[in-house]
Amino acid sequence: MNTSPSNRAALLKTTLFAALLVVALPACMVDVHGPRGGGGGGGGGTQPRPDRPTPSPLQWGEACGSTPQCASGLNCLDGTCEPARIGIYPVSALVGPGLTDGREWKSDRFLPRWVWDELASARRRGVSSLYAFMADQARLGWSRPNPYGYGFLSTDGYRYDDRYTIALAERGYNELQTFTPSWSGGVGWTQVPFTERLSVALDVWDEDRWDDQSIGFVELDFPLLREALYQGGVTYFDTYDATGGQLLLVGVQVVAER
Repeated sequence: MNTSPSNRAALLKTTLFAALLVVALPACMVDVHGPRGGGGGGGGGTQPRPDRPTPSPLQWGEACGSTPQCASGLNCLDGTCEPARIGIYPVSALVGPGLTDGREWKSDRFLPRWVWDELASARRRGVSSLYAFMADQARLGWSRPNPYGYGFLSTDGYRYDDRYTIALAERGYNELQTFTPSWSGGVGWTQVPFTERLSVALDVWDEDRWDDQSIGFVELDFPLLREALYQGGVTYFDTYDATGGQLLLVGVQVVAER
């Protein structure tokens, strides 16, 4: 089976995926104010007029009409001063208890119906409940996957550039038998131009002796990345619907950079 990251990205980029939902506490949003500006023209240049103070540069999150109004390191994007560059760091994932068809990851046995019922209940309660539920499933002894995967970056809204492909965890060097893979060591992208054409994708696989299988492929577009930027810290995205329930969450940190 050809599982090279570039081939997967080219194939999967052509498929439309369900919109992801942010699963996190309500964002602490920066207040948005109306654009600052001067008044009308003078009286033909013959009347004295006091010097006008130079407006202070607009800060992150303030409404703007053009980039020169924004402070250094910010661009006017979609009517708001936003960081010109950001860092995007995938930090973790939460894998579901089994395959879409109901079987365990490493077995032909079907999981009991109550597992899926309790999973649905945990999803309604949020991130902490999902992690606690999956910790319980691990203790019950269901077979677990060997997750590895790759990240892809698109800056033009059209294609993923192979030059920016990263390994979340390489096959053969990944965590084994876990529902909770984590990626440390600053895995991600730095100094990324923050534009409306930006998107990233995460492609997570289960390493198997005979035939690796997909856990899930998810895309995060500009609105989702901006939401994570404003949330601060790690934002967890609900990827259940996008992956048929095989990948429950991905945790991503987005930070402003100079």
